[in-house]
Amino acid sequence: MAAPALGAGSSDAPAPAAAAAAAAASTAMPKHEFSVDMTCEGCSNAVSRVLNKLGGVEFDIDLPNKKVCISSDHSVDILLETLEKTGKAVSYLGPK
Repeated sequence: MAAPALGAGSSDAPAPAAAAAAAAASTAMPKHEFSVDMTCEGCSNAVSRVLNKLGGVEFDIDLPNKKVCISSDHSVDILLETLEKTGKAVSYLGPK
């Protein structure tokens, strides 16, 4: 019985450590909120595509409210330029 308990314990240990590391990484990067004129899933896919290509970002897309929240060490200017590559109207709403 000791072996299964050890196995269960060791499989649980990395998950909290990984979650803590991920939480620390996301809180370390500044968060910025942008308004992007997205009207459909294709628009949000375009936003995802350009942000993934930029790299070094974590983001959430709120399609109904036409907002994108980005955690990144990139400057606001770089993030704006990147989002503008979608061809959509973009504006910076401020830090989140």
